[in-house]
Amino acid sequence: MQQQSQDKYFLIQRQRMQRLRKISVGMSVCLLFGVLYALWLSLGGPGIPCIFHVLTGLDCPSCGITHMCMALLRFDIAAAWRANAAILCLLPFFFLIAANMIGRYVKTGETKPQRWVSILIWSTIIVLLLFGLARNLIRFW
Repeated sequence: MQQQSQDKYFLIQRQRMQRLRKISVGMSVCLLFGVLYALWLSLGGPGIPCIFHVLTGLDCPSCGITHMCMALLRFDIAAAWRANAAILCLLPFFFLIAANMIGRYVKTGETKPQRWVSILIWSTIIVLLLFGLARNLIRFW
């Protein structure tokens, strides 16, 4: 009986480590691409244009995120604010959502967000849509 309990414990631990390894590899790849893109931009390379802005001439809710990230790398909060105030304000919520979902996935294997996380995700989406609308309406006044 105790041997079964130990075997189950080690199986759960092995599954957690596999999930953690998967998350770590994915995050490392994202970080690598982010660092390479920041290096590319700092050397004067062209950035990736916003398709929405190219097609409509309007700013989407995430327009300016590259400038915001580059400003944050320089610790220039004022420039980051001017680039995209909404994303800057929502960054703590994005990190909270990501940390919760990663922790839950590693611990249990569950990928469906909890109810409060879903509410937070939808709230950030609504804030971003309202920000996108407001930033374009202000331009026309």
